[in-house]
Amino acid sequence: MTEHDVDISTAITLYLAHFPGADEHEFTARFPDVSVEEEVRAILLETNRIEIEWGNKTLIEIGEEVRHIMHARHPELTEAALRKLGNYFTYLMK
Repeated sequence: MTEHDVDISTAITLYLAHFPGADEHEFTARFPDVSVEEEVRAILLETNRIEIEWGNKTLIEIGEEVRHIMHARHPELTEAALRKLGNYFTYLMK
């Protein structure tokens, strides 16, 4: 990575580390460039817009489906970041 590259998986994981709470100081200390937070927020918005057929699925199954969808859209994301996104989605939608 160059100095301008950002590990977006690490940024997502750190941004959601205390979700539903927040530790903005820790995030901004690690990623002072506001464009990183904007990129994370864009991915969170994309996650929020996923349409899931709930049916008889459990929250665990829905979280797994969200992880699969986001992995297909963003194969560069790590499993840890995808888990955070799945948990984020199910927390907001439950």
